[in-house]
Amino acid sequence: MFEYLIFRDQRLTGNLPFLTALTITYNLNATVPLRNAFNRVDTSITINGGKLHTIFILCHGYAGSNNNARMSMDAGGMGLQLGQEDVLHNNVSMWEAIKDQTENIVVYSCAASNTEAGNEGTTADGKYLMGALAIHTNATVYAADRIQWYNPDHYDFGRWEGDLWRFPANGEPGSRTSGPPVSIRDVI
Repeated sequence: MFEYLIFRDQRLTGNLPFLTALTITYNLNATVPLRNAFNRVDTSITINGGKLHTIFILCHGYAGSNNNARMSMDAGGMGLQLGQEDVLHNNVSMWEAIKDQTENIVVYSCAASNTEAGNEGTTADGKYLMGALAIHTNATVYAADRIQWYNPDHYDFGRWEGDLWRFPANGEPGSRTSGPPVSIRDVI
């Protein structure tokens, strides 16, 4: 039985080390549609006979400028580079395909939950995006608000840089937390 699933975008440097028997990995890149990853979740649910404990997302985060607010924003919050479609404000609803199939989603990506002052409610609002991901999947989402560093030889992310945020599935605002219920180090 599998408890954990890793969605790893291959544009993130490095290779995953040996995984525990409770973990499966699905590799994505710019040509792999997210629906293929969602099908992998469906297969895991069928094998398990119940929902997953945690889905880990390992990918790059997007940063740049926000034309609506006419400001530069280097910290992130503009989405995740995952699969063909990415995870963006205008397509996060597609994650309803795996609604109720995992308890947690832990995002290892630069500044996924970052929202700089003035970017609230724009396409550079990472807190909004991670909160929407939680609502659409009915899972608790964990994501940091700063650039994350890791050792690509064995995907050791070490301590979270910046603040780690917890976004509940019920739509309540995110809150700072000390850590997710399980980390990638626990399963690799």
